[in-house]
This record gives sequence, structure tokens and C-alpha cells, in this order.
Amino acid sequence: MASTPLDPAVLDEMLPWLAAGAAGNPHSAGHRAGWRAAEAIERARGEVAALIGARPGEILFTSGATEANGLALLGAVPEGWPVAASAVEHPSVLACVAELARRGHPARLLPVDGAGRADPGALDGLGPALVSVMAANNEVGTVQPIGELARRCREAGGLFHTDAVQRLGTGKIDVAALGIDLLSLSGHKLHGPMGIGALFVRQGVALRPLLFGGGQQGGRRPGTLPTALCVGLGAACRIARERREADALRLAGLRERLFGALAAGLPGLRRNGPEGDGGLPGCLHVTVPGADAADRLLDLPELALSTGSACGSGEGGPSHVLLALGRSAEEAFGSIRIGLGRFTTEDEVDRAAALLVEAFGGPRGGSQARGA
Repeated sequence: MASTPLDPAVLDEMLPWLAAGAAGNPHSAGHRAGWRAAEAIERARGEVAALIGARPGEILFTSGATEANGLALLGAVPEGWPVAASAVEHPSVLACVAELARRGHPARLLPVDGAGRADPGALDGLGPALVSVMAANNEVGTVQPIGELARRCREAGGLFHTDAVQRLGTGKIDVAALGIDLLSLSGHKLHGPMGIGALFVRQGVALRPLLFGGGQQGGRRPGTLPTALCVGLGAACRIARERREADALRLAGLRERLFGALAAGLPGLRRNGPEGDGGLPGCLHVTVPGADAADRLLDLPELALSTGSACGSGEGGPSHVLLALGRSAEEAFGSIRIGLGRFTTEDEVDRAAALLVEAFGGPRGGSQARGA
């Protein structure tokens, strides 16, 4: 999903650090306010590490997953190494691959099947490379075989990075068990605050900083850390670790309830991505044949829905994810991305289904489709 609402329990932990009396710089060693802030940040770092089976010292706080992705790809790739990413990656990853190609690194996009899964066999013959494949797709919800991808990458002497922002709220990822070298996550995809994320960097992986001017976080990501946001991310990670199994089970039920209602009311509705355990529990992506989804969604301002990635919504073209899955441009323009979260209710699902059936089942159908 594009974002999640802030969990009230997370806000409660953040509020004391937003008060005027908690304004100590966590990097100042000369006063109590700075010590307290530094201790709070280190506790939060430990919670982030615990969510993914890492060590606290392997966690770098960032402004979000986009920065974490950039730091991983641009900062960890050795000189001259190839880089590879799946064709359905987030734009922040694909842009880094393009930039590395401009700098002279051989670049490869790994194809995906009709459900959006990358083939680990596509890495054969690549040799030592930096490979980036997301844990789960942000549009259609496909869960990728990151364990097998990481294994093949490691056997070839390479490094494996995964953008895990969509997966960590409802699925377990253990970086040590899976052999992952770098992992990106974001607070606002975990019912935490916006403006904060983290990058896991396995101990021993060299990382060049993208920013300069300070020694914070070992000089790998300098800059004064925002205590309240770090605390919020830590709380969100702790709650996700405690709730992910229950949340996953409940969301999968809501997803199927929603799809059933839409399929009953919209003949010809097509589901994009995998079904069941192969997809994110809270993600549903469908195509309404002949419809212009962006046009229809304008009539539904009470629903926070989109036709593709929020980070690519201003580009105007069809979703690169759906094109990679083999869909046509017309099908892509007729598609809807629906995200369900921790606080979504059955009544909200039923109401959304009724509104979507009414909006997309009306007389303005296929002639409006941009791809026609």
C-alpha cells in the first residue's frame, strides 16, 4: 500500500519527544538532554534490528526507504561490478540502476512471470554483482523468492539488497537466515511516522556515504537524527513484530471478502499478481476491462485508492509493473490498486466494494479508456 495511518500507540511513544523539554541533540555528549535522546534512539535501533533479525550496529536510520535504497545501491556497489534488479522494482531502485549504468556499471533488469515473480535462474552467469529485488511488490503484492535470490547471489560472490517496505508489516524476514546483505524499510508503511526509515547493512559490507559533513552513524549516514521519528519507527517495528501474524490472517480474509464482492458486481474483473500466500495479505490489484480507472476514481474522493505506485502517479503513463507482467497499456489504465491495513474494518471493505461497483459498473465504461 502507498501508506498506512499512524498507530495511536506509536504516537503515544513519540509525543514526549516532541515536547519543548525534550529538545536535546542526541549527538551532544555534554548534557543530560542529549544523553536521554541518544539512549532513546539506541533503543529504537534495537527494535528495528529485532524486526529483521539483525544486530543494532547494522542499522542506519535514514529519511525513508528511497534514501535507504539509494544508499544501498550507490554506496555498496564495488567499482565496475554489474548491477541487476527486477523489472518491477520501485522507481527509487530503477533510477539508481539507471544512474549506475550511466556511470559505466553493466546493468540488467530481471524479467518476471505473469504473476510478477522474478526468476532466480536469471542470475546465472552474471558473476559477482549487486542485485536488488524487493521482498514484495508495492503495486500487485507479489512476494518474491528473496531467499533463493540471495543464495545464488552469495554463491556468485555478489551482494544482495532487498527493498522490504511492503513485506515487514505482515511477513517475517530474517536477514541472517536468508543471507541478505542490505535491506531497506520505511516507517510509514508500518503504521509509523513519515520521514523516517532505515537501512540494514550486514557487518563487513563496505558502504560509501552519499552525504558528508558529520560523523553521525559512523560517518556512513551523517546528519542529526530526529529523536521523535526514530522512537516512532522503533515502536512501529516492535508492534509489527508482535502483531504481524494476526494482522496477516485478518487482512487476507478482508482481501478475499473485497475481491469476492467486486467480482460479483463487475463481470470480467481480472486479478493481477498472485493469489493466496503468494501475495501480500493487504494488497488487492484488479483490472476492470475497458474502464479508465483514473477517471472513475475521481468520483470516489472518500476512497484513498490509486492506479499504480504513488511514487509514479505523476508520470501519466501505464504502470511499468503491469507492463512487465504482460498486461497491455489499456489494461493498465483500467487497473486499481487497493491497500488494506491494520485498522481496516469489514464495514469499510463492504462500503468500498459497493462504491467501486457503482462507479465502475456505470455507463461511462470502455469508450473512456486511454489505451483504446
